[in-house]
Amino acid sequence: MATTIQTKRLTLRTVTEADLAAFTLMANNPQVALPAGFHPVKSAFEADFLMRQMLHQRWLWGIVQTETDLLIGTIGLYGRTGKAGLAVHGERDIGYMLNEDFWGQGYMSEAVQAVLAFGFSKGLRVIHGSYFKDNERSARIFIKNGFQFDHQIMHAQSDFFAPGKTELFYQLTQADFMIATTPID
Repeated sequence: MATTIQTKRLTLRTVTEADLAAFTLMANNPQVALPAGFHPVKSAFEADFLMRQMLHQRWLWGIVQTETDLLIGTIGLYGRTGKAGLAVHGERDIGYMLNEDFWGQGYMSEAVQAVLAFGFSKGLRVIHGSYFKDNERSARIFIKNGFQFDHQIMHAQSDFFAPGKTELFYQLTQADFMIATTPID
């Protein structure tokens, strides 16, 4: 169960079975699913299966408009695995998706800032993230929050995941986050 996080307009909370219809709207939309790193679901069964993978993850939240109690997205801090296949402690990957109807309204920036603050308050040293080169919205979120470019890869045309796409990888240390989010007087 995820710890509930409250922001100005959002409640970040555990995803529940009652969220299935709203989750399915996002998960079967190629504009949302592909940039989030998965193929759009083709059936209610697939959406239910994907959502159930999320239900009991500790640091995965549904993004809910507080005013309407509507699930509009998901965001999570996912465990990292090192080269030897072992968990990397003190580091996580951030991943998110947002219903297309809510793009351009600052909701994801608000959720990302809250989740980054939460992660660093729990002792994380580094939070990693990636996005595809053509995803300008995620690029702005990463830059705004102080993420630093690490490397990029070009997925092979034969890859199941993102064939032929360039993926940019970033990382954010707690110190860089504090600098990026400290108000200037």
